Amino acid sequence: MTDKQKTIVSLSFALESCTAALVSIDTTIDSVDVVLADLDTLLTLVYNLSTKLALALKPASPAYSASIPVLQDLAQHVSALAQCTRLFHDDTHGAALAKDIRDRVKNIIDALRALIQTFLNNAARVSHTAGVLPASQRTTRSPYIAHGNQTETLSRTGLQEVARMIKDAENQDDPHDDIDDGWDEIGLGHSTSMTNDELTRSKNVHQILRLTTLLHKRIYLDILSHPSSASPSAFDTLLAQSTLLLSVSDDLAAALYSPQDPQCVRTEISKLADIATSLQTQLAVFISPTDELTKQMHALSVHDPTASATKKRADRKWFDTCVHQIVRLCANASDPENPTGGTS
Repeated sequence: MTDKQKTIVSLSFALESCTAALVSIDTTIDSVDVVLADLDTLLTLVYNLSTKLALALKPASPAYSASIPVLQDLAQHVSALAQCTRLFHDDTHGAALAKDIRDRVKNIIDALRALIQTFLNNAARVSHTAGVLPASQRTTRSPYIAHGNQTETLSRTGLQEVARMIKDAENQDDPHDDIDDGWDEIGLGHSTSMTNDELTRSKNVHQILRLTTLLHKRIYLDILSHPSSASPSAFDTLLAQSTLLLSVSDDLAAALYSPQDPQCVRTEISKLADIATSLQTQLAVFISPTDELTKQMHALSVHDPTASATKKRADRKWFDTCVHQIVRLCANASDPENPTGGTS
């Protein structure tokens, strides 16, 4: 994922944080332990981060990589600001003060949301324009190539998310995590930690998704990005199955959030294995051995007439081996007698 794509994701997340914050401000709670100084601190942080964001994403020369950590911090502090605002209760601090604080914070977040939306529109428009092929370069397969590129990117993003979950679980015993930072009091504490079985299960799934991501990449690079005599319907079927594999992979990754349902994880793994097998059958249309006409053409060439056939066989062997590995790992991980899924 490029810095620009990461920025678009971060902008979308920050935008959703603003929307959620606006909704949550109108919901009050009885327990109030936060004073005006805490609110002032959060407002100062949001102001400083907004200024940094405006400098990083100025239209003339946007620095996408620099904006990513700023957007992540901004989304976090906006959520904290909304939580802090909710702690001002009419009965505790007075209706006038509580309403004034809510109105002011709403106005600030509304303005911030509009700013983020503008940056998001600009980034999306630039990305869309950059992805449009000139008319002279468009072919009937351009949509397939674009779709394959998007599928490969999304698959890689899902793999990275599972890797992040595993890393967080492995670091959950960090002594710094036990420090009382006050966030638990306002509902911003840590999420449920993985058990040892859940962590092992997640690592097994990560191995599977690493191979499916590699499979998507090779489909995009070796098949969709090269000339082919396959029919449009064959491409349609290939992309449909590739999209289905991506969808099931996403569902499998989502099932890894703690607390996990082992049966649900096994079900998704079983689905993934079936789809991978079907995809392997469809891939044979694109990587079949060189036909007789091609052999005759090579016979007229000064180059090695066996070179292309060897390449075809190597490609087919790679895809077959990859799918076989996926199916083998899925069989081990979905074994009901092995609650964490083996890898042997």
